Amino acid sequence: MRKTIILFTLAVLVCSCQDILNTSPENQISEGKMWTSQAMSRAGMDGLMYPFYRNISGLSTLMSSDGKGGINRMGMEGMGYTSLFDGTIPFLKEATKKAGGVENAAEWKNLFTAVQACNTAIARLKKEVVGEELYQQYICEARMIRAFCYSRLNMVFGEVPVYLEETTNAQCTKTQDSWDAVWTMVISECTECIENPLFQLNNFTGERLYKPSKGMAYALRGNAYMWLAANKNPEIYEGAAGISAEEIRKYYSLAAADFAEVKKCGFGLWTGAWEDMFLPANEHNREMIFPLEYTLTDGYSSSWQWVIGTRSQLNAWDRLVPSSDFVDDFEWADGSKFDWSQVFPAWNRLTEQQREVFFLRDSLNTFAAAVDAGSDNEKYITLTAQREKVISRIGEDVYNDYYLDLGNEARLRKAYDGRDPRLDKAVITPYKPYKMFNESCARPIDFVLRWPRFKRQDGESGSDLWVELSANMVYAWNKYIVADASTNDRNWDETDWPLLRFTQIQLMWAEALVGMGEVGKAVILLNEIRARAGMPDVTSSDPAEVLEEIRYESRVELCQEGKDFFNEIRWGTFQQTKFQGKKFWDPRSCWGQGGWKTGYYYTKGMWPLSAPLDEIVMNANLKRRPNWAY
Repeated sequence: MRKTIILFTLAVLVCSCQDILNTSPENQISEGKMWTSQAMSRAGMDGLMYPFYRNISGLSTLMSSDGKGGINRMGMEGMGYTSLFDGTIPFLKEATKKAGGVENAAEWKNLFTAVQACNTAIARLKKEVVGEELYQQYICEARMIRAFCYSRLNMVFGEVPVYLEETTNAQCTKTQDSWDAVWTMVISECTECIENPLFQLNNFTGERLYKPSKGMAYALRGNAYMWLAANKNPEIYEGAAGISAEEIRKYYSLAAADFAEVKKCGFGLWTGAWEDMFLPANEHNREMIFPLEYTLTDGYSSSWQWVIGTRSQLNAWDRLVPSSDFVDDFEWADGSKFDWSQVFPAWNRLTEQQREVFFLRDSLNTFAAAVDAGSDNEKYITLTAQREKVISRIGEDVYNDYYLDLGNEARLRKAYDGRDPRLDKAVITPYKPYKMFNESCARPIDFVLRWPRFKRQDGESGSDLWVELSANMVYAWNKYIVADASTNDRNWDETDWPLLRFTQIQLMWAEALVGMGEVGKAVILLNEIRARAGMPDVTSSDPAEVLEEIRYESRVELCQEGKDFFNEIRWGTFQQTKFQGKKFWDPRSCWGQGGWKTGYYYTKGMWPLSAPLDEIVMNANLKRRPNWAY
């Protein structure tokens, strides 16, 4: 579906309580005219989410903290378990967590920019200009966008100052409100909008297509209850006080009731093929409760292809790739747990480095023999030299014992072909053709992830996939890749980003039901999602096992959507997953070898993130976080 996003935007008066940002485009409407007519008021409302967009061309800084980076999708996805981010994230990569890091600045500044824009809209909208019905709809839209921002801020920072009125820079002197107080405010905002009879039920029809709705309000309120039930997870939120089992059950009950209402508002699971849900032609479906809409228009186009593509796909940088730990988690197609030793019996007898032998391409010995016989074939010579490097790394005995000159690739494919069908749809796995497009291709052509690689051949079908992270063999993303030649520029993409979608809500709904002791009802919701993916039903009635399957589905279904970090924190599993239970963990190759890329340091108290250092300098009332460096 071709989209049109109105280019008029609200002039943002205050941003992150510092005069440091200007997120309004050059064609913004002047402040004095914004709310003086129906057309201007509509334009102002349509501009409330402009701070969420990335307002720069290219990726000169991968995660900008200068206010031009838009909502921090890249940083939050890279901080989650499902992805590896090849960029500077002090939150992960430094043993001492620094309040001046780019990830907390990027998240804080852009979200508070949107908050203040909403505050301005709420203060200046005039009932006599737009009429009673639109006035009530607009007010609720602004309150829901603001509630979304505060929900996200609280999930990242634990405590944030709350501003619900127009505020000048000089007036931004509040300290952080408590965790509970912020969630209470979000719940109150959602409740008032839910009870407003003039607020639209869903966003599929009517005057305000794809804008906030009561379904979104129920989703945000239910999310707040889920976080209150988690109670900050004392194992990672130092000094957090526990609450009673009765209180936790109450929050789960309230959350489940709200999630059920989201469905009653008309939202539901996408019923087509899983991978088709994310295509621009299908993205305005009942899954999408609150999307960030992109179009091929300057200022409103996504640069996500630059982040997740490869050199073979739009000459992109692929700075964000799937974590090999996450890929290893994908179940077998029968629902059983995957283990590499099931494919390679010698797996656990070999070192991480030696396991490279199972991932080598076919014919390396054949190529070497041809070179020995005098061949001057460039490919044979290059790969023979690579073969010698492999042998020096893993040892000649291991190479001779386990490498198959004909059949190494087919043997490895057995580890992927029998897995959850979403694996090959979400991730580019070895020795399987995937469609890619770049300026050297007249049409999308096949590329194959192989190891070792020969050379970059952008226009040649069947050639080796060229991944930027070349020091080792790593996976690449297939989900969200635009491979239909609809764009030939890595900085232009109209694929929407679902900030809230129904699968996320249904999984939290199932989780809440488990927390209430209603495991059977949770399994029904869980199996609806698995059936769509082509996976067998979960049959267990054990709460712990069902909860683990819900977490599995959340990781797989929501991968690359910037959701996993929040889930792992709320579940208290962040160290267990992202760091594999250790204090230090480094990015892994496809065969699980570390040491080739800067690793991650886990420290107690690293979450919640600190307020940005420059905000603390400007506002001395902001509290400093224990265990952080200032």
